Amino acid sequence: MKNNIPICFKLVTIILFSSLHIIFFNSCEKVSEKASEKLIEKSIGKDADVDIDNDKVTIKTEEGTFTTDATANSWPNNIPEDIPEFSHGKILSINTQEMEEGHGWMIVFEQVSKTALIDYQKTLKNKGFKIINMTTYGEGGMLNGQKDNSVITLISGDGNATLSISVEK
Repeated sequence: MKNNIPICFKLVTIILFSSLHIIFFNSCEKVSEKASEKLIEKSIGKDADVDIDNDKVTIKTEEGTFTTDATANSWPNNIPEDIPEFSHGKILSINTQEMEEGHGWMIVFEQVSKTALIDYQKTLKNKGFKIINMTTYGEGGMLNGQKDNSVITLISGDGNATLSISVEK
């Protein structure tokens, strides 16, 4: 029995230490999030409601709601159906803006194919978009397209791409 007491004591100590460690770091994370929220709210200089939840930040102001989500990995459902999905890479993050004037999305991709710019240009044309500007350089470039109240900008290169979509109401 004497030999079991030190083992039980060690086990209880390890469990207690692990629990306190988890609680401490979760508390630190929450304190850090709250401090960051207050800093952002103060830096905006207007009435703003900031919510930080791990890799997602949401800012609500009089102008609208702005969200950055580094955990998003699929094409947003709220993008209008007439805007063709860019499927030439893996989504890293999605930024959204919901304002009185309209909606906006900025989607960041990695592992983008070398032909993505040309392929997406063809897709846009097939969906009735007018190509306003297209500049290529090396394996990348920039593309601007417009249809009705929607504007699309694609910038790609070195296996990465950023797609910006703006839809006015």
